[in-house]
Amino acid sequence: MDLSPLHPHGAGPLLADTAISVQLLSVYKPFLVALVVLPYAWLISSVIDKDVRYYHLNEKVWNAACVGTLLAGLACVLFIPLFWVGWPLMLLMFVGVSWGYWKYRDPKVPKGKQFDLFAGKWAAYSARRKAAKAFGEVTASFSDAKGNKQVPPGKEDPLFEVHLAAEQLILSALARRAARLDLVPGSNAHASSIVVDSVRVGREAVASDVAARLIDYLKTAAALDTKDRRKRVRGSIRMDVGGGRVNLLLTAWGASAGQSMRIDIERDKQLTRPFEALGLLPAQVDAITQGLSDVKEGVVLVAAPPGQGLTTLGCSLLTRHDSYVNNIKTLEKVVERKLEGIDHLEWDSTDPSADFAARLQTVVRRGPDIVLASDLTDPGTAGVFVHPNNAGVLFYGLIPTESAQVAIATFLKASGDPKAAAARLRLVVVQRLARTLCTECRQAYQPTPDQAKRLGVPEGKAIQLYRAGGKVQVKNDIVDCPTCGGTGFGGVTGLFEVLRVDGPSAAILATGDTAGAYTAMRRAFKTPTAQECGLLRVRNGETSLEEIARVFAPKASASKPAPVPPTGTKPATKPSTKSA
Repeated sequence: MDLSPLHPHGAGPLLADTAISVQLLSVYKPFLVALVVLPYAWLISSVIDKDVRYYHLNEKVWNAACVGTLLAGLACVLFIPLFWVGWPLMLLMFVGVSWGYWKYRDPKVPKGKQFDLFAGKWAAYSARRKAAKAFGEVTASFSDAKGNKQVPPGKEDPLFEVHLAAEQLILSALARRAARLDLVPGSNAHASSIVVDSVRVGREAVASDVAARLIDYLKTAAALDTKDRRKRVRGSIRMDVGGGRVNLLLTAWGASAGQSMRIDIERDKQLTRPFEALGLLPAQVDAITQGLSDVKEGVVLVAAPPGQGLTTLGCSLLTRHDSYVNNIKTLEKVVERKLEGIDHLEWDSTDPSADFAARLQTVVRRGPDIVLASDLTDPGTAGVFVHPNNAGVLFYGLIPTESAQVAIATFLKASGDPKAAAARLRLVVVQRLARTLCTECRQAYQPTPDQAKRLGVPEGKAIQLYRAGGKVQVKNDIVDCPTCGGTGFGGVTGLFEVLRVDGPSAAILATGDTAGAYTAMRRAFKTPTAQECGLLRVRNGETSLEEIARVFAPKASASKPAPVPPTGTKPATKPSTKSA
């Protein structure tokens, strides 16, 4: 049939016009279209658009995808003749883009910032916000390691204010990504501080009377004896807040000035670091592998400055050995973390009949293949390592120091027999921790010729370095970076020095010449120093020159580390320009 008399452009446009008119003339169909289009339009304009701007998640791409899907969905409804085909197709497109953004976004935002459709999670979020703004009512509860819950006090209870103070203290530390919280008595008040990315930061002091009641309150939550105010005690606390749970390790002790308290936050997670994730360079991994290949006895020195991950490093090195093939034991003053298949023993410091070295010798008599001692500086411990009767055991000794030479010299002196110690030494592993830059707010700049020379960059070659930012620009506002919380850093990495001991260097060590042996080991195996590792990470954009200078500053200069910028302060440098 010739349709040209009916329509000058043929049948196609006539059918399309008919479809549109049918959709528009229907009473309920416009309502169904609006029921889908309006919520989707609100979602992309009020939620997704703001979210991609705030977290810098490919704003242009997602805005184009959302708007394009909106137009395509409307086209489906208007131009597909069958409404019950076009409308569901539009609905599927809108749901698909929203679901796709959700799955793309959640792995890229900080933990705890993920989208959640469940009412319980929304309640948790509301509770956390409420607790962060004003601690006007109890929002958290505490329980001990066995799950015995401490009933939160009511508003009329004298402990109500103490509970709120405990909440505020701990939640403010959590908001700053702190790994540790300390309360130490001072002349007029308890000094409060937190450790963020291995750097201690001072916080607002707590009145001594409030601090004393707060410590007793948390000791009760951990099922500890509040009457014993002198002895060092430890206990676990589970803190439930807003539907989430945080594991705390409470340590308290006393002196004439009053009680002190330390809270380690998620201690098990802090100590759980696979060997592959420590940050060793490939050459250093090879040095460790080759240095311990086919070795059935000897001594491995493991060193790090206090508070720089010594226990974590020791545990990670132990995991390289198959605990089902080797009989592995540890003797520790405090067992921080238990590894599967390894017998962890804790030394009882209250037992006067057996000092640490004597207890270690008892452990060795049980016939282990590998033994780790948590503190090689304890009198007599190094002597156990080199005793002739203990041949056939591979010893790991932890030493809280920052230098390979100091670690070696300490071992030789403590052993009482430098020749025997030099003959038994196989490997030295030294670690320092450096903060890694937040990739969302780090600020790029071109190094000066002197800086480029220090980094080993060939003259004339362009290179881009980064420094800590901490701030981002959202539209016309400068705000704390949501990823790092305004610190400019987002974690820590290890800077290592690994030394293998061969025959010539052992012979030099036997004469007591630690410096000469150190030089011989470095020349023989050409492994990088910890400072060289740090400069390499600066070149790779992982950390900054300022951070490496802080890490390797002399003790007198490093005693006061650079503080983490407090929330709300203006940045000292130009903020990141990742704007909306």
